[in-house]
Amino acid sequence: MDIKIEDLKYEDIEEAYKLTSLVFEEAYDLDEIKSLYLKLHEDKNQYRFLVAKKDNVIVGFLFLKKAYNLFDGNKPFMTLWWVCTHPDYRRLGIATKLLNEAEKIGQENNCELICFLSENERVDAHAFYIKNGYNMGFKGFMKLL
Repeated sequence: MDIKIEDLKYEDIEEAYKLTSLVFEEAYDLDEIKSLYLKLHEDKNQYRFLVAKKDNVIVGFLFLKKAYNLFDGNKPFMTLWWVCTHPDYRRLGIATKLLNEAEKIGQENNCELICFLSENERVDAHAFYIKNGYNMGFKGFMKLL
């Protein structure tokens, strides 16, 4: 299967939004998303929006953010958000390719680790992350504001 991993382009935002809305069942204002993309995508040192394409159709997505911990050395770390694959294309290695590219970007940026949150009920996703070398030895907490 020929899957291409690339940075999200402005003209692909709507298609990526449809994918994330389908997978996560959340809706946001598309104009706000486009506006925010224009602010963030230029700074590829801090923000990366990756898509997986098959036959020029977006079938996977993830968002990377580089961050620092002031008291934990000089190495940055990456956080992952919105990791998803279209339901019709799961178990084909697409998310693994996205994670591999995220890890490559993290290494290129001298990052110490990648961390992320995953909802408790996403048991299949947890097994996938463990299979790909991620440790589930931590608990994540979040409060909506």
